[in-house]
Amino acid sequence: MTIGSSSILRRVVGVGIAASAAVLLTAWSPASLNPAPATTEVSVDRILVAQAERSVSYSEAQATRGKKKYEADCAECHGDDLKGGLLGGPVLRGPSFDEKYADGAPAGALFDVMVGTMPPSSPGRYAPAIYADLMAYILKVNGYKDGMDLPANSDALYELVMQK
Repeated sequence: MTIGSSSILRRVVGVGIAASAAVLLTAWSPASLNPAPATTEVSVDRILVAQAERSVSYSEAQATRGKKKYEADCAECHGDDLKGGLLGGPVLRGPSFDEKYADGAPAGALFDVMVGTMPPSSPGRYAPAIYADLMAYILKVNGYKDGMDLPANSDALYELVMQK
């Protein structure tokens, strides 16, 4: 190969690389990497609604029922003090809990996680009112104020914010 053909080869390769990069960049968009499911918009709307509504509360009667159910069915995994148990359930109180669910998050997010994942052997097994009772107990232990009954309906809970 001569000096002239080497420089032509470099130009051809360079033009090819530049053309390929241009095609890739014009075809690429952030949305093409992770197309959002249709439900994402609903979740964002629910969060925005929650930020405009009232703070979450629960009744003492709900928290009392929730404590009994928690002690019977949840303490083994989440601990008697909600700080994690022998079977590795996540912490349900303190800074770790607050990072996920406090400071204006919609109350429905916690409720949906509970219904969708608990108990691990049969998620969604309990009646919505039982999940609301359990959530009331968790809220009480985390320092949330009592007041009106905590709704046992995900949509209604998305209108409430997790605010102490």
